[in-house]
Amino acid sequence: SSLDQAGPMARDVRDCAIMLENMAGFDPKDATSLDLPVPNWEAALSSDLKGKKVGIPREYRLEGIDPEIDAMWDAGIAMLKDAGAEVVEISLPHTKYALPTYYIIAPAEASSNLARYDGVRYGLRDLPQGAGLQDMYAATRADGFGPEVKRRIMIGTYVLSAGFYDAYYTQAQKVRTLISRDFSAAFETCDVILAPTAPSAAFGLGEKTADPLAMYLNDVFAVPASLAGLPAMSVPAALNREGLPLGLQIIGKAFDEQGVLNAGLAIEERAGFTARAEKWW
Repeated sequence: SSLDQAGPMARDVRDCAIMLENMAGFDPKDATSLDLPVPNWEAALSSDLKGKKVGIPREYRLEGIDPEIDAMWDAGIAMLKDAGAEVVEISLPHTKYALPTYYIIAPAEASSNLARYDGVRYGLRDLPQGAGLQDMYAATRADGFGPEVKRRIMIGTYVLSAGFYDAYYTQAQKVRTLISRDFSAAFETCDVILAPTAPSAAFGLGEKTADPLAMYLNDVFAVPASLAGLPAMSVPAALNREGLPLGLQIIGKAFDEQGVLNAGLAIEERAGFTARAEKWW
């Protein structure tokens, strides 16, 4: 729940701004909702980045990364320079711990939050013939959750257990604070951060579900912003040699959605990405 992010997926940056304006706002029934005025993001959209600084994290230049990802990233840097931005190198030293930190905190919260779905108070109820209470719990949770959810519940229950709570969950929360501090320090010298969205091209639906680790590793560039609670967006920027889309990610300061949208618009206008899948099913 501390990692939840609600955001639109749309055809272009302007549509994202319009959608976000209608999604954002104070909800008195949500303890995490802030009572702040909603900016008019669409009206303030501008791809002119003169006077803005774009940070390039040196730690994101991973060894063994697909050369096409690196080339697209360099092209994105050139696009933002063309829009008037100044590019500066920044350091996010603790981001190398972001992936393991995320995959401790996210399963722990999933395990805790989903514990209520026992077939008694919440969720579906599976009551086999002649079943007792424990049988009903087991059948309900077996039928009600898919393989990945079960995997996260098991991992989360483990890291929250009495013998491992401090070794895993408490340590992960400490590292999360360090990651957030890295971003705060970086934003003293830049306005937005540019990085790839993922270390590989988009893959087919269901292609990697048999390899959870490969799925988790694809989040390596995306999870730091979630851990730090920062606005971010992905903009399609190019196609690889197989015709699969590659994305660039923009991360902004807290509450600076406008800066993120503007940088995204600058990339969108220059990338000229018009590829559409012939079949989406």
